[in-house]
Amino acid sequence: MLPVIARLLLSAVLVSAAWMKVCLESASRDHQPVGWTHFYLTDPDTLFTRAIERLKEGPALDLDGGQNILKGLLRTNAASGDRWVDAEGAFVQAGQIDKAEYCLDRAAQLAPNSAGTLLSIAIFYLNTTKPRNALPYFGKVLGGATDYDATVFNHFDTLHLSFGQIVASGGLPAQPRAVEAYFRHLLETGDLANAREAWEWLGPRSREDRLAETYVNFLLGRGLVEKASAAWSSQLGAREADFGKSTFVLNGGFEHEPGGTLFDWQIARDEHVQVSRESSSLRIEFDGKVNLIYQGVSQRVFLPRGAYRFEAFVRTAGITTDEGVGFRVSMMETARVTGTTDWKKLEGTLVVDAPVKLVEIQVVRRQSLRFDSLIAGTAWIDQVSLSPLLSKEGWLRHQENVPVP
Repeated sequence: MLPVIARLLLSAVLVSAAWMKVCLESASRDHQPVGWTHFYLTDPDTLFTRAIERLKEGPALDLDGGQNILKGLLRTNAASGDRWVDAEGAFVQAGQIDKAEYCLDRAAQLAPNSAGTLLSIAIFYLNTTKPRNALPYFGKVLGGATDYDATVFNHFDTLHLSFGQIVASGGLPAQPRAVEAYFRHLLETGDLANAREAWEWLGPRSREDRLAETYVNFLLGRGLVEKASAAWSSQLGAREADFGKSTFVLNGGFEHEPGGTLFDWQIARDEHVQVSRESSSLRIEFDGKVNLIYQGVSQRVFLPRGAYRFEAFVRTAGITTDEGVGFRVSMMETARVTGTTDWKKLEGTLVVDAPVKLVEIQVVRRQSLRFDSLIAGTAWIDQVSLSPLLSKEGWLRHQENVPVP
């Protein structure tokens, strides 16, 4: 008995389902808008594709049909952010800019964190009479992914706006990462004015030394030595309170490992020379195999106009040949130390007769002309300094033969 009842119930369900399908597929179309037929039986993606095709075909009937489909999707919120971006392109092609802008507003609401969507919105505004409206969307893109940096920065170039105008309009996020990336872009394109504005903006936000080095080299490459000197001094800030005043040498006592920033000590590799920091001094060891010309330890220094005294202390152990270890600063050279000695002060004076000059301090050893010319032994250097003898004003008075008080 039960199997018979079960079969009857199953038959009733199948018949009901078939009847509903027939009713749906043959429903009256008298009150359905063009292009909206069978909406409840059609995938929304398919509907969007159909609408875009109709909008792109051009005839009035197709435009109306496509718009009706999009309006139906709007009522049901069935469209994704990407689909609204697609619809924007179709409305732009149809010359309906207001509707295109509305589609992008909906796309931004549905996908507020999508870099692709935000970039599409920004590019839309670039191509309208309201290009500055693109900037907040560019700012959001830069605040997220890094993949679009180059694209956004190239669009900034086409706007011909200052760095300050871009920031004020929301084109750059508050975090330094994006601004540092844009700063490097400005250096690559040679935009000095905007690079300077970006540098000043980054100042209170902990600029990295490597970024500062890039900027300093950019300025030096354009012959802007005074600006390069000022940029480097501002980068050091409170870390080196006496730098540029009573001393012009960084890490002169080798309190930390050299070779960090561009204007710290630089050490060139040489297979016959070993250089290392030892007890707050710099140890240089020669292997005795070659008669080499050596200038492998150096530091670049900005010096304003004036007169300076250079001092350094050197200790040696078993330095062979007649050509030992000394210093060269610009055109000035100190005495050189050979043999075995306790700490010995090497010194000299130099004059800078230019507003600012970039000079290089080098540890040097000249090639020997003697038959026993191979250099061996160890030298230590410490307490390297450049101190002003005459300030800029004092030097100018000296040049005019006015007694210096």
